[in-house]
Amino acid sequence: MRIDRFTQKMQEALQSAQDLASQYNHSEIGNEHFLLALLQQPEGISRPLLDQLQVPVDQLQQQLQIQLDQRGPNFRRLAKNGVFLLLAVVLGNVFLSYFVGVHALRTWVTEAPARHWGGFMVMGVTTGLVFFDFAYFREQMCTIICPYARLQSVLLDRRSLIIGYDEKRGEPRSKGKSRPGNGDCIDCQACVVACPTGIDIRNGLQLDCIACGQCIDACDTIMGKINKPIGLVRYASQDALESGRPNRFLRPRVAIYTGLLLVLFVALSLVGRRQQADVTILRGIGAPFSENAGDTVNQIRIKVRNRSDSPRAYRLELASPIGAQMIAPENPLLIAGGEQASTSVFVSLPTKAFQGGRLQAQFRVSDGQGFIANIPYELLGPQGRAR
Repeated sequence: MRIDRFTQKMQEALQSAQDLASQYNHSEIGNEHFLLALLQQPEGISRPLLDQLQVPVDQLQQQLQIQLDQRGPNFRRLAKNGVFLLLAVVLGNVFLSYFVGVHALRTWVTEAPARHWGGFMVMGVTTGLVFFDFAYFREQMCTIICPYARLQSVLLDRRSLIIGYDEKRGEPRSKGKSRPGNGDCIDCQACVVACPTGIDIRNGLQLDCIACGQCIDACDTIMGKINKPIGLVRYASQDALESGRPNRFLRPRVAIYTGLLLVLFVALSLVGRRQQADVTILRGIGAPFSENAGDTVNQIRIKVRNRSDSPRAYRLELASPIGAQMIAPENPLLIAGGEQASTSVFVSLPTKAFQGGRLQAQFRVSDGQGFIANIPYELLGPQGRAR
């Protein structure tokens, strides 16, 4: 075959088809390689011809890529899925660390999964969902599930900064190359090919647009090749594209949205602040109190959850009433980071201190590192009843 007899475009298409076969690790060049190479030519005539025949070119290109990707085992696909799986595992662990903390996660990773089944299952399910998104669901996450498009349809107005096509400059379009009297757009479809969700930005802002800007880069590249100014597709407002006036960024809507975001940020910061420990005081099991030689004894259970990432020693004290004695077999109470422990204490004081069988008391729990909790509690005595 005399390749030198072919046109320059045909030679470029053959070279692109060969590169595709090499990229997918295929031993021969098939029709799919050649057709995909023709569709990927920025200034070729294949796309305009198929458009005139009402062939869904974007769907055809995606199907060709899927067929090439699935044809036989190849190192590229295995490596790609391996990278996807690795990223999914990393993201699954990062997601888990939001709830258990980085230090606890570092410890869990070095231990057997059986010791932390709950956390391991959360990480596994998250990894599976992320890998499914990366390997299969892909742009459908943006078009079907992600709420970004629904939010932008509500929040944007005609003066909002968006990615837009300059219709005045680009129309009427030429086919394949720029012609005198026509606009700068040569209908190369480069913006459509570059779009992750497969939309045509020239049709205006659409819900599927994720504002990634890849169509801008693709269009600017083509404009440079045909010696036209860049910016046919650019960041601008709808009013600016239609009138040519510069964008006005400071307006009431921007101030209101900024204020709402600040309020939301402060609210989330306050909600996200958690105490270093949770303390719960419960009445002991069995009789609410006992009497011994003129004294009344209350058995009390104190439960402490250490929400920090490091071990803490919690000191238990009885702040009131004056004259009462507290017997604590475990004091201070040692608790590892992220763990919970409970202990029983006994409070003894003269029976005559009770008025109507009840007496208010206050326990204090501290760790010596800034955490102090004062918890009120009601002691019971003679003529009192357990609540």
